[in-house]
This record gives sequence, structure tokens and C-alpha cells, in this order.
Amino acid sequence: MLQRIEKNLIIAERKPNGSGYTWTLASRLGEMLHMTEELFGPRDYSYTLLGIEFGPDNPRIWYPEDRRHIIIQLDLSAATNMLRAYYQMAHETVHLLAPTGCNDSTNFEEGIACYFAADYMKEQFNEPCWSPSIPSYERALAVIKPRLDEDIYCIRRLREHHPSFQDITKEEIS
Repeated sequence: MLQRIEKNLIIAERKPNGSGYTWTLASRLGEMLHMTEELFGPRDYSYTLLGIEFGPDNPRIWYPEDRRHIIIQLDLSAATNMLRAYYQMAHETVHLLAPTGCNDSTNFEEGIACYFAADYMKEQFNEPCWSPSIPSYERALAVIKPRLDEDIYCIRRLREHHPSFQDITKEEIS
């Protein structure tokens, strides 16, 4: 059962110097979307992002009904752990770039999502030890990490020709 939601995830407070508000899930999502589009190419704007919620199990992208709507679902443990929430959200943000209408992402896409989430945590929070806990995601990350470390914009270039991750072939990745 949910203990107590981390208030900083949903409540923005005015900064003491009057220069704006503290970060929340919503403002971090905007930052993450900007970063993923800069690194990996533009997202498909034919889907409407409705927001973020907490679900009963694994984090995911959820497509409610058949209206081209998307919701990011984080798991309940993220509601009480700000860093876990941001890690999960960074991962799911990559899936917003090329939604398919169902949960059928490729290992290639999962590797990119894991890479971005770990990098985001390192750069934004000085938390370098975030990694996936699902073995297939670990393998996907191990394959894509050397390529992205060498050339972070290679995915962006691939998506110029194939906006959907599912249309990118193994040969093109090589």
C-alpha cells in the first residue's frame, strides 16, 4: 500500500529568490522531452500526451482507449521515491518519440531508453549507478551503449529516414 506520496513530485513551490518554481514531474517531463528530441529526433505529435500517473505494477506507456492519447505510468514505488520516479519517467519519455498505439517496443528502443534514463540521472542528479533490472533491457543497453557513447546523434540520423524505431533494421544500426 502507498505510504505517502513524495510531495516534490507534484507540488511546485516558489523558489526563495522568486525566480520560478521547484521541479516537479510535469516540469521534468518537459525537460526530458526536449532532451530526447534534441538527441534522438522529433516525436510524433499525432499522439496527445495526457500526463503522468502511478500504476499498480511496472512503469509503461499506456494508450487509453483508441484516441491516440498517451499516459506515462510509473510504478507505485516511484510515488514515494523522487529519484526512482525521475529514472522511470526518463526511460518512458524515449517511448513518447515514436508511439505505436500498443506496448510493443523493440529491444533497440529499450536499449536507447535505458541509456537515456541512466545518463539523465547521472547528469541531472549526479547519480551514476542507475541501470535496468530486466535482463533483456540489460542486454539491449550493453549492445547500444558503445555506439551511443561514440556518437550520441546516430539515432537522430537514423530516425530522419525511419521515424519509428520499429522500422530501423539491424544493418542500419550497424
